[in-house]
Parts: sequence; C-alpha cells; structure tokens
Amino acid sequence: MPREERSLRRGLAAALFVRYLGAGSWAPLQVLFFVRSVGLSTGNVVLGLTAAGLAGLVAGPVVGRLADRFGPREVGIAGLVAQAGAAGALLTVDGMGGFLVVITLIALGRGAFPAISGALVAYVGGKDRVAYRARIYSLQNLAMVSGSLLGGLALQADTRTAYVIAICADVVSYLVAALLVARLPHLPPVPREGGPGGRRYALSDRPFLAVSMLAGTLVMFDVFMTVLMPVWIAEYTKAPRWTVSLVFALSCTLVVLLQTKVAQGVETPRQGALTMRRSGPVIALAMGLVFAAAHVPTWAAVGLVLLGTAALTLGEMLFTAGEYALSFGLAPEHAQGEYQGVFAVGVGIGGAVAPTVLNALCLGAGPLGWAVLLAVMVAAGAAVPPVAALAERGRDLRERTPRPAA
Repeated sequence: MPREERSLRRGLAAALFVRYLGAGSWAPLQVLFFVRSVGLSTGNVVLGLTAAGLAGLVAGPVVGRLADRFGPREVGIAGLVAQAGAAGALLTVDGMGGFLVVITLIALGRGAFPAISGALVAYVGGKDRVAYRARIYSLQNLAMVSGSLLGGLALQADTRTAYVIAICADVVSYLVAALLVARLPHLPPVPREGGPGGRRYALSDRPFLAVSMLAGTLVMFDVFMTVLMPVWIAEYTKAPRWTVSLVFALSCTLVVLLQTKVAQGVETPRQGALTMRRSGPVIALAMGLVFAAAHVPTWAAVGLVLLGTAALTLGEMLFTAGEYALSFGLAPEHAQGEYQGVFAVGVGIGGAVAPTVLNALCLGAGPLGWAVLLAVMVAAGAAVPPVAALAERGRDLRERTPRPAA
C-alpha cells in the first residue's frame, strides 16, 4: 500500500476514533442530564428522544447526496462543526420546548453521520474499503467503551458541573474530528457519467431499499443486547445482576479482537449477502440461548448468557461484514454518500422499532413470541441473497445503459 494512502487511512481513523470517543462518553448521560439537571420527566425525555431519532433519519440521504456532489471532506467538516454547535446548545436547554429543538438538531446530525463517514470511508478505503471499514468498526467499539468509562465518572458525580464538562468534552470531540478531517486532501466527487445531475439514485433503487430493510430487521440484535438482555437477566433469570456488565465487556472485547478477521474475504455484494445470510441463524441461536437461561439454575444461567453473548457477537460481526460489502458494493461510485445515507435509514428504522417489537414478543407473548423472533431472524437472513442479487443486476443494468446528457 502506498505511503500516502496509509497516511489518509490513519488520518480518517483518528478522526472517527475521536468522534466515537465523544459519543461513547455522552451516550450513558443524555437521559439523566435532562432528568437530573434540566428537570424533565423520564417519560417525556424518552418520548422526545425517540421522535427526534426518527426525524433525524431523513438527514442521511440528503447529506449523502451533498457529499457526492461537493466532496465528502468539505461536507464532513461542515457537518461535524454543525453537530458541535448543536451539542453545545444542550447547555441552553431549560424546558421542554428547548429540549425538543436541540435534540432534533442533534438527531439530524446523528442521522447524517453514517452518510458522511460512509462516503469518507468509501473514498479513502478504495478497493479495500470493506476491510478498512471493519478495522474502523473495531476502533469504534474500543472508543465507545473507553468513552463510556469517562462518562461513568460524570454519572458518578451526578452534578450540573459534571454534566457541563461532559457536554464540553463531546463538543471538543466534534471539533477535533473536524480538524483531523480537514487535514485530508480534497476528495473530488466521481462524475455522474451521462446521468442527469438531479436524479435520485438510491431512493429509486427498490431492491437496494429492500436490502436495507432486511438489514434493519436483523439489526434488532443490537437492541436485543443493549435493551432487552439487561432486563431479561435481572428479572427473568437467576444469574447475578453483575452478569450484565460481563455481557458488554465480552461483546466489545470480541469485536475489537475479531471483527477484522471475520470480515476477511467479504468484499463483493454476493459475498456480503451470503455472510449476512449466515448471521440470521447465528443471531437466532444466540437469542435461544438467552431465552433458555431463564429456565436453569444460577451458574448454568450465567454460562448460557455468556454463550449467547458470544454467539450474538459473532452474528453481529457477520452482519457488519455483510452490511459493509452490500452498502458499498451495491452503490454506484458517483453516489456512495447517497447510498450510505439511504442504507442507514433502513437500518435506523429497524433500530427505532426494535424496542417495541422485542418487548411485545419476548416480554409480552412468552415462548411463542421468542419462537416468532427466532424465525424472523432466520427468514430475514435467508432473504438477503436473492434480494441483493436483484439489486446487483439492477446496478449493472443501469451502468450499461447509456443516458442522455444533462
């Protein structure tokens, strides 16, 4: 690999690491900040964050399209600076109205981030972009865990001053990331050969949209681990509550150590689709092990929970490798940002509805609900290869069909 290319990759990796470090430090604090420091009710905060998160999904395709048109470096810098301003505005919130305005701005920035980072990775990673993105994902987990430890200090202090310091640290992470992105050279957009400049490629690509929705179904594993498993372990199994901490430590460690290895050889859309198909049964097996932990004695429950965590993390790594190969590989080179943004919408919708779905199936419907959930995971994984094949054929057809000049 040429020295200049290695330098670009290190620079972008450093920028994303800093940003994920800030995100990890703020994530465990945001609800408590609004409840403990601003004085809002927990119900209003959760409802507002959910609504803002859904609204923020619209930013991905728009910002991704801008990155394709003007270059991901410039749009990335502008986006990070704007997000720093929105995060800083948290310090001005003193009631429900200000809360809704500020969290919506933050959610728009968060919704735009996958398009910005995806476009940057697509350009900097080149032909090796899937493997490079897998390494970034390992760094992301390391940064998020490290950041959560820093956020834990503010959480322990539980004072207005501690929350202000945490917000300022988050703002600084945006600005440092923007400075690091600014050190990258201008990354010129790939021209839309013979295509009208106003054409919306990703939003009219129905097979690609279907792939993103299938990914959004499978990505419920993430909410399963972060939201459902702590409740299941504490309320439905005999495992000690500290098992929850082991779950997150084990999962993050496995991702940091193994994500790059799991992603090796997964480069083309076909390889990505087959890898994502394999993730479905693995995720289903993991969920079954977690369910079984509620029906055995204490230490057997701990063992099943940890085995389930390991299997769920393997499913996560397979899913992630497949996700990158599909989202990058099915996108035309001139529309990488737009496609990354649209793919993030499909995944984001799945993450948004997952708490309600999991609560209804796992905590409300009993064993039958768990069986339905496992079947959905297997079916969603099995549906990815044929749908991805349709998307790939459509992409190839569009690339071969000449279009009149704009």
